[in-house]
Order: sequence, then C-alpha cells, then structure tokens
Amino acid sequence: MKNALLLGLLLVLPCHAGREKIAKDKYSLEFPDDWKKPTGDTGAALIVRENKDGTALFAVSKLAVKDGAKADLDATAKSVAADYKKNMGLKEDPKVEPGEVDGLDARFVVIASPKKDKPAAGDDPATAVYLVLVDAKTEVLILQATLAMPAAKKTSEACLAIIQSFKRE
Repeated sequence: MKNALLLGLLLVLPCHAGREKIAKDKYSLEFPDDWKKPTGDTGAALIVRENKDGTALFAVSKLAVKDGAKADLDATAKSVAADYKKNMGLKEDPKVEPGEVDGLDARFVVIASPKKDKPAAGDDPATAVYLVLVDAKTEVLILQATLAMPAAKKTSEACLAIIQSFKRE
C-alpha cells in the first residue's frame, strides 16, 4: 500500500531538473528535464536551454549597472525592444509592462514577428520573444524565451513555468 501511494505521488509531481544557479549563484531558475544545452556557441549568455524538439530557446543574460547607479528598467526595456523592432522589421513598438519577479522590480515585453500569409521558401519562421528584465541591483538580468510560432501549448506553459521559477537564493 505504501509503495503504491509513493508511486502515485511521484507520478503526479512535475518532472523538473534541479535548480540552475546564475549570476554568482544569487538567483536560480528551474528547467524541465527535457530542456538541454544547445550545441554550438551560446555567446555571452549566462545560461541557455532548448526544448527537446528545438522549437523554443530560453536564455539568460545580464547587463552591468555602474557602481553607485540605479538600473533604469524602463529605458533599458525600451532600448532592447527597439533593437528587436529594428531586427525583426516590426512596424510598431513592442509594449513594455511593469511588474515584479520574486519581489524584484521587472519589465515584461512581448515581441512577435509579423505574420506572413504565404511565407516563401527560406523565410525565417514566425517567432515570438518574451522578455523579462529584472532589476538585480548591480545588474539587469534578461530572461528571454524565444518560440517558433505557432507554439505548442506545452512549450508556452514550460516557458512561463521557467520564468515563474526565478528565485533569489
């Protein structure tokens, strides 16, 4: 009876790998077990994980804040959004929304590439980028989920769960 109960509990628990620490172990995120490090160069990112089928990529990077200065999340978010607008050929500025992550001031930005009625061979696939910029006092942490569109519900939910798992250590 005890074994059946234990097995039942294990089956309903979400399957997640251990927490992965970032930024000198001051923060952590939790990724689903099947999200792995992608092959190839991941640039200056602190951490990069990709889902099993390669339709989503989650990256964390940081921008330093000068000694004695305070992060300007609004200006930083608008600048990052403007870069995406230019690079993705968007007509309108992505909207920046204020919020919090684990009690820290944050900005949320959603960016979607324009939908093409009839994509030509070789066109980049439609993508959506979800950005969360977190004021970590000495740096701004940028959580970025990039998804091929249309994204599977499981993939979208996994990205949201990763963001929600952000925690100060």
